[in-house]
Amino acid sequence: MDFYGFDRSKAISHCDSLALGRAGSDTDSVRGWNRLRPEHIVDLLDGASADARQDARNLASLLARIAWRIQLQAPAQGKANQLVSNVREVGITVGGRDYRLQLTEGTRLQLERIAQVA
Repeated sequence: MDFYGFDRSKAISHCDSLALGRAGSDTDSVRGWNRLRPEHIVDLLDGASADARQDARNLASLLARIAWRIQLQAPAQGKANQLVSNVREVGITVGGRDYRLQLTEGTRLQLERIAQVA
């Protein structure tokens, strides 16, 4: 899916995260959560699930206009008796607002939901 009128390179250039991780990896092979880079976030927004597509489009629009930062890459969210969960959260800050991107990890990373943190 390509967002109409979305400038991918402009959105990536607006990211001012200090620790950008490793370059050159696509989201299919990223498994170290400290390695997500701005281009990975943009790719995740671009490939969002149908339920998250509208929120992804709105957030992508903000990324292309305003400085943003990758803030939080949380560990797996699982139940106490569950050893491994395929759900991950990544936090980003855009224009002073915090957002949590809920991702699932299967054969590739998939953006399932975006929530604004109060």
